[in-house]
Amino acid sequence: MARINPRDFVGTRARFQRLRDAKIFNGWIENFFGSKLDVVTTTETPVLVGDEFRFEGFGHHISVVFQAKLEGVGTFDMASGGILTAIEGSNAKMIDASRVTLNLAVTSPIRYAASSESVRMMVNDIFSRILVHGSEIEGFTVDVAPNGAGLVTSGKVEPGETVIVIIDTNLGPVKAQAIVRYCRPDKERSGYYRVGLMFVDMGRIERPRWERFLRELN
Repeated sequence: MARINPRDFVGTRARFQRLRDAKIFNGWIENFFGSKLDVVTTTETPVLVGDEFRFEGFGHHISVVFQAKLEGVGTFDMASGGILTAIEGSNAKMIDASRVTLNLAVTSPIRYAASSESVRMMVNDIFSRILVHGSEIEGFTVDVAPNGAGLVTSGKVEPGETVIVIIDTNLGPVKAQAIVRYCRPDKERSGYYRVGLMFVDMGRIERPRWERFLRELN
């Protein structure tokens, strides 16, 4: 196995389970250097400084596993219901927010292992369109993978539907036929939907463009 650096996982998705109650959280690794990492997550479950987690990150056919402790919290959105509460009789803080950046410290050896899961990368909002039944639904792409993408859209699409998606990357538009894997209300944006797409066909120009776009994210 080639030498792996924790920073190789920056921008990739993560899953972490709180040890005291087995609650599972999902998020994205924003920064990972040495024994410190920052993870952005969307959750309605309060967390407590000092909480310990079993942490798993998913890179390019490689996963990383370790235990970590919550040391603090970065910026979070008070407008979307964020609450920071002092715990009586201690200096501890409980954080309750729709979207929050958690500052974690690694507390165990870091282990790497081969993984069959496809990498997913967080991206800055990329203007996108979904074409279905002669209608166009606008939105933006928020995460990408070799064979799919996650979007936030202004309209609803039906799971199982075959659609055309156009993603306006910095290398030019990528147009693909895709199947809707899921569509559910977005937790962060009222009136919008989170849509997961799996590509089923991509043109001879679009496929190399998409692969280059993914490579340049690293």
